[in-house]
Amino acid sequence: MIQIMYQNVKTGAAHDITDLVSAATWRTQRSGAPASLEMTLLRDAAVQIDHGGVVTVKSGGTGLFYGYVFKYSQSEKGEIQVTAYDQTRYLKNKETYVFTGVRADQIAARLAADFGISTGQLQNTGYVISSLVMDNKTLFDIVLTALDHTLVGTGELYYLWDDFGKLRISNVRDTILPLAIGDGSLATGYTYTSDIDGDTANRVKLVRDNKESGRRDVYVFQDSDNMQFWGVLQYFEKVDQELNSAQISERGDNMLALKNRPTRSFDVNAIADLSVRAGRMVYCQFSEAGIGGWYIVDECSQDLLKETMSLKMVMK
Repeated sequence: MIQIMYQNVKTGAAHDITDLVSAATWRTQRSGAPASLEMTLLRDAAVQIDHGGVVTVKSGGTGLFYGYVFKYSQSEKGEIQVTAYDQTRYLKNKETYVFTGVRADQIAARLAADFGISTGQLQNTGYVISSLVMDNKTLFDIVLTALDHTLVGTGELYYLWDDFGKLRISNVRDTILPLAIGDGSLATGYTYTSDIDGDTANRVKLVRDNKESGRRDVYVFQDSDNMQFWGVLQYFEKVDQELNSAQISERGDNMLALKNRPTRSFDVNAIADLSVRAGRMVYCQFSEAGIGGWYIVDECSQDLLKETMSLKMVMK
């Protein structure tokens, strides 16, 4: 049973608006965007919608969404459209930071403290980033860049999310759901895609400015066999001057291992399961496509009233 609550932060008045809501969609994305709730409700003189108002969604007492009204409109039909975002919306603020010898979770904690964002468990990501300079970047970009460094350095994939009003960092492999989507289970339709047009690379070129020689050191890592089939797909990056040759070689090898493969994804329409949200892993089985394996939920859209969901799933 879904319950939707609203509180006007100016007056303090709180209301259960569940019966007023005629449409509600809860969306989550794994990286770079806040979770959102878009809803349509009947106008009620007692319920004064305003910017910053708190909207919460619970299912059976479990908190799904805790957010703030950023946009509202109303029509002659007596309906109000509301868009609310969770607190990761504030990670769209821009700032300049220089970090030395810190982990991604420590960076997230610093940003949260500076911008008044409440935190929950920020899992120790275990990888120390020697140097990170982020000039006029969104807070999202800063944390996601740190998590990308962690992925390349350790092979461990972490994601940033809001857990009912608490900012968290979690390892994807710790959020596996005991759920299968596909043959005879939840799915009502799917599209499977395999592509090398996005994040695939069979050559990784890393360069470092050498302060001593005044020249640029170049490191190339490639799969020559694969290049014969796909052509040259190059990823280029200028690395930190403080990295030594061994560290650059490790980064290049790890990056080639991550990128030298197609991106495999599913777009799935399914019966809703409210335990599913971006960042979690579920098992996908589509025999017709010859596919079975664990996929990460990259994007999730849940229609809370129609009890359907649409997913974009990617393989790690």
